[in-house]
Amino acid sequence: MARTGSQRPRLSDVLYADLLREINSGKFTAGTRLPSEADFSTQFGVSRPIVREALGRLREEGVIHSRKGSGSYVAEAERVNGLPPASTNRTVASISDVQKLYQFRIFLEGEAAFLAAQNRTEDHVRAIAKAADDLAMTMNGSSDGTYEDIVFHRAIAVAAGNRFFVDALDQIAPDMQFIVRLARTLLLARPVKNIEAVQDEHSLVLDAIRAGDAPMARDRMQFHIRTAQARLFFGESIEGHDLWQQVPPR
Repeated sequence: MARTGSQRPRLSDVLYADLLREINSGKFTAGTRLPSEADFSTQFGVSRPIVREALGRLREEGVIHSRKGSGSYVAEAERVNGLPPASTNRTVASISDVQKLYQFRIFLEGEAAFLAAQNRTEDHVRAIAKAADDLAMTMNGSSDGTYEDIVFHRAIAVAAGNRFFVDALDQIAPDMQFIVRLARTLLLARPVKNIEAVQDEHSLVLDAIRAGDAPMARDRMQFHIRTAQARLFFGESIEGHDLWQQVPPR
């Protein structure tokens, strides 16, 4: 079950974020052996069960892997669900970069959704729908939904029928993973309605693509990314902000 606004993050969640940040920063590169549970326990001042839980989450997401009798290692640079791993170096380094990446995605993914509505096949629609279903399943707390979220957006780029849309998303995937994980981690600490809003926005994009309504698909995708940006920076939907005026609801 997703955490509500009244529940505080667990220590293992905080440690997980710290370790992921160190991996993304390049402190631990691909193939590097991580310190032992005891070392992490001493370094961060937490118990070994908390360290074990944080490492387990990184292991489940494919960021690290274990070697019997040897310890934990940062995963090699291979793709997970067609995406570069979280350990791949990212380029986003400031709030300004985050804003600019959202700006880029608004136009890139808006056009990808437009073309997907025009060019989609039944297989494409099934792949997008499965990605949406997989993302919805993460609401039970089995994952933070980062990979599932990005797989959904990538499936739409594939449906556009132009490999350069896919190449562009793959190029910014490490930055997207960082920002989406940050946004979804914050969502888990806020009312469930915010998480449900994301699911609803994805469903609306899928419905427009399935119906072959290209202008609607573009508008809904652009609206979704604008409101995701607003949720990250304002902590709420985009009503009442300038962003809302750029793509009014239909």
